[in-house]
Amino acid sequence: MARSIYGVAGEGFGHSSRSHLSGQYRIEKGHEVLVAASRRSLSYLRKHFGGRVHEIAGLSLVYQDGNLLPIKTFTANLSRVLSNRRTNRELYRTVFDPFCPELAISDCEPFNARWAWRHGIPFLSIDHQHLLTMCEPEHPPDEWIPRFNAESATRCHYTGAAAYVILGFFLVPTKNASAVLAPPVVRPIVSSFEPTCGDHIVLYTTDGSWQDKLVSILNSFHEFRIYGFDENRRFGNCRFKQTSTEEFMGDSARCRGVIATAGFSLLSECLYFRKKMLLLPVQGQCEQIVNATYAEKLGLALNRASLKAQTLIEYWDALHTPTADCDDILWPDNRAFCSILNQTLDSVSPQARAIRARRTPSSTMPRTAARGWQPCHDDTRVA
Repeated sequence: MARSIYGVAGEGFGHSSRSHLSGQYRIEKGHEVLVAASRRSLSYLRKHFGGRVHEIAGLSLVYQDGNLLPIKTFTANLSRVLSNRRTNRELYRTVFDPFCPELAISDCEPFNARWAWRHGIPFLSIDHQHLLTMCEPEHPPDEWIPRFNAESATRCHYTGAAAYVILGFFLVPTKNASAVLAPPVVRPIVSSFEPTCGDHIVLYTTDGSWQDKLVSILNSFHEFRIYGFDENRRFGNCRFKQTSTEEFMGDSARCRGVIATAGFSLLSECLYFRKKMLLLPVQGQCEQIVNATYAEKLGLALNRASLKAQTLIEYWDALHTPTADCDDILWPDNRAFCSILNQTLDSVSPQARAIRARRTPSSTMPRTAARGWQPCHDDTRVA
């Protein structure tokens, strides 16, 4: 069985929940796995994989008033690039090099992918973001700047993976044979809840600066259970609830609908519960804009730029119509994802790549591999 390193981006919950499933699948198949993660993914994955998880210096995103700030995000990460590189190189020298990995997997973690490329190790990309570069989704014509920024950032993260497993909830053409579409996945806790249709609406926000405005907008409608402010308070029909995964999943499973941004992870969970959404995509974040556009096109949600009283009236009317169900929708399916992952891993097996590499002239190999580096095959382990 192969030894592999799994690099996981720290921003956004989708990376960690997706990596939890695919990492556990690898371990259950008898493979040895070490994980490099940062920020939110680090704390989440350590709960499940313990000492297998090591901290990497990862990238971060900068938001203001709920909007992504591309220039500030770039400059903030650029200011830390040298120190992050030193930290990560030391981690790989002391932990991952002795582990002697034969395969690398990356969920939007660039250092892990580039390290694999430099050492001649095949690496597999598993994420949602490469839908922008490896597929051909439709984009709103007036969103060309966010599209350009997102595609450039995704390409800068890494290129040259042996294969790309791209998760998405809609069918879209792929650009080359190295990319394969897979359905969304959900965490085990999600599937433990049986969905019903209650009277309340769940609202999730990551912007804690607009509580007063939010209450004024919602005060004439039905009950709202609001997450994102991490407090227990009630203002009329608005019940603010502290952060709790079980509480949030339970409220989402039993609600009438969900209002949130268009992040892929939460959107996937709403699809699993068959809840119609009101999506407020983060402005400037192309991935969310595309998600919201397709969700509305497929009849799964309303797509709006901001939350207004008139928008809530439109959403309430939409909640009384059946949830769409057409052939272009990829519903969450953990088993189907694992099957696609297994087939893809077989196609980029380290043994097959090593055979092809030995037949490749050294001048065409990555420069570290050309100097004679080879994955070791002894019994060296890292606790």
